[in-house]
Amino acid sequence: MLSDIDVEMKRRGIDGLVVLGDTTLGNPDLTYVVGGSLPRGGIYLKRVGQEPLLLTSNLDIHTARRCGRVKKIMTYSDYDYEKLMAQHGRAEAYPRFLQKLLGGLGIKGKVIVAGRNDLAWGIHLASRLRSLGTEIEGEAAPTILEYARETKSTDEINEIRGVGRKTAHVVNSIVDILSNVKRRRGHLWIGTKRATVGLVKQEIGTLLASENLTAPEGTIFAAGGSSADPHNRGNPSDELAEGKLIVFDIFPQSDSGYWYDLTRSFTIGRADKKIRHMFDSVREAQEASLEILQEGLPADEAMSRACDVIEANEFRTVREVYEGKTREIQSGFSHSLGHGVGLTIGERPYLAFQSKDPLRSGQVVTVEPGVYVPRVGGVRIEDTVTITKQGCRILADVQKMLEI
Repeated sequence: MLSDIDVEMKRRGIDGLVVLGDTTLGNPDLTYVVGGSLPRGGIYLKRVGQEPLLLTSNLDIHTARRCGRVKKIMTYSDYDYEKLMAQHGRAEAYPRFLQKLLGGLGIKGKVIVAGRNDLAWGIHLASRLRSLGTEIEGEAAPTILEYARETKSTDEINEIRGVGRKTAHVVNSIVDILSNVKRRRGHLWIGTKRATVGLVKQEIGTLLASENLTAPEGTIFAAGGSSADPHNRGNPSDELAEGKLIVFDIFPQSDSGYWYDLTRSFTIGRADKKIRHMFDSVREAQEASLEILQEGLPADEAMSRACDVIEANEFRTVREVYEGKTREIQSGFSHSLGHGVGLTIGERPYLAFQSKDPLRSGQVVTVEPGVYVPRVGGVRIEDTVTITKQGCRILADVQKMLEI
């Protein structure tokens, strides 16, 4: 959480933290410390143990104040940035401006510069700051802000839960539409049109817009054999067919910057015995993993539990790769169990074999085991949950049923 920043700065021997960017869009670190969206970005500066300072453009000053996370907010003009640009030009003025700000806050030790920006520009900025006397440090993962963002405050969890409820409404609405398809001349129909992946995705887009959600990274709605590829987005021209698997993975973002992640797999009409076995195996694996998730559990143990169940149901898992038995598996459970969700759709912690860190209360993660069989299709069931001392809580409840 935000309160972890000072603790981590002290533990790592960091005197100053700078978070910057031309916008908060695509910049989760700046969004996090500011507490909202700033179209023109800004500069956040913090000395260890002291309240931060946020600088924005004159146009964004009122927006920054409404974000409410930083008390001391000034504009670039308040610190004579325009004079520096007139003297040194824009490129050279920026590092000199940062140096001036750091000095004004009494930051003399090691400094971390964060925020997503062009890598070449970042390297140049670090080089110039060093030449001006600032002790710039790099960070290995998890960075100070990655560590802070791993655990969510009550307000953050409520925000993610709100996105989840809207997402659940979209999913339930699509299931209702598919439950009422018509069967004519050997095809499935939605109204007067044949039921295709593209038509359903149009409906999804309309529903997301009605909930004030966006899908910056798209939506997965894959039917039939296409669903055997975990990240196949779905071919718009594919027709939906009776008894064929559909994987519906939706991961929208709200205006606040927070995301949600939810997957359901189903067939329209009767599923055959093989598909039912896949579905039951995945549902059992998810339930087994959810049962053990809680504060203190090493993240890899949840992954191991899911693999135990899936292997007991006679499907292969990615554990074979980590044990060195093969380089890849073509059929079975081929990915990790889950990942963190917050201001990005994939962040720490990761429920994977290489993740040994114990889980912490307030973390928000997906739990999404899957089984994929070429030419048959895939089954993935995913929920987003928050970790507590006693266990975990699903943030948006959507029925898990195979046949609709």
